[in-house]
Amino acid sequence: MPELPEVETVRRSLLPLVKNKVITAINTNWEKILINGLATFQKEIVSSEITTIDRRGKYLLMRLSNGETIISHLRMEGRYYVVKDANTPFDKHDHVTFTFQDGSQLRYRDLRKFGRMRLIKTGQEDQVTALAKLGPEPTPSTFDEADFAQRLKRHHKPIKSVLLDQTVVAGVGNIYADE
Repeated sequence: MPELPEVETVRRSLLPLVKNKVITAINTNWEKILINGLATFQKEIVSSEITTIDRRGKYLLMRLSNGETIISHLRMEGRYYVVKDANTPFDKHDHVTFTFQDGSQLRYRDLRKFGRMRLIKTGQEDQVTALAKLGPEPTPSTFDEADFAQRLKRHHKPIKSVLLDQTVVAGVGNIYADE
């Protein structure tokens, strides 16, 4: 499962490839990935521009020019990639496709189909339970050792279990908890 550092790498890699691109279509062959449903995504995001991509814990937040945000969780094996030509053959595990005005596409590939995307109004992230409950990020600008120590004291279970608890610290998974 991609953890915070891997999701941040995805964010940084993807941003220059999709920033300022206008979405002209979205399609899926596995609608469960789109929590709001394909029709809602089509209605709300077509003709919008991707202005930036943020990250919170293991979630990507694609900010759109129309005031919407696509929240994406890659889960076990999800990944994004960009093709310059919409005629590029699809892989059987490509499940969501965003087509841009310039003919390029952002494709979401997920072998296990565990990933999810949700559409919300930008600024309403705290109304999404999974985001609202996230603990602090383990980064120098947001991490407070004293606060973390207090969070640890509240738990009486193995340290790995505590580190995996996303309400204690956001973005840590098995790989980094084992370290």
